[in-house]
Amino acid sequence: MGPFFQPLHLEMLGNAVALSEEIISDSFGLTTDYWLKNPFEVKTLRDEAQEDLPKGVYAHLKKYGNNWWEKFCGRDTRCLYKIIVLDPRVLETTRGEPPVMMPFFLYIMTHELIHMVRFARFECAATIKDKTEEEKRVHLLTEKVLEKVKIPNLDLVIDFFNGKKIKLCMN
Repeated sequence: MGPFFQPLHLEMLGNAVALSEEIISDSFGLTTDYWLKNPFEVKTLRDEAQEDLPKGVYAHLKKYGNNWWEKFCGRDTRCLYKIIVLDPRVLETTRGEPPVMMPFFLYIMTHELIHMVRFARFECAATIKDKTEEEKRVHLLTEKVLEKVKIPNLDLVIDFFNGKKIKLCMN
């Protein structure tokens, strides 16, 4: 296990969560009511047991609750989404530098919230077989949603996630 986020990093993560939620709401026409019916929480690796987390990712989305075919009625929205951000992996990539961490967090959170919206709207079924295809779709949607957002270094982060061999660290 590697290093964990410091208070400044956690503050930036919180700001990125709030901004991502706003961006997703605007882009997908979601209301406050939507978020109340589809609650989510964000945890870090420090908060979570490390079982069952995929390798090579910066965050992982989990859904807790009944599957749609197990629900009692259409109003049965008993589920919770949890986004686990992997501190060591993010810190290794960004070196913990604030000018890079905020846009990096924004990308990660926007990406995970798009997954969440697609799951909640039944726009995808995350089977092992189609995970790669779903990741491609969500990456393209994330890039499209974030192209309107103007924050420093976001373009570098998008280039990084597009596979360009660039150095995200400022030093």
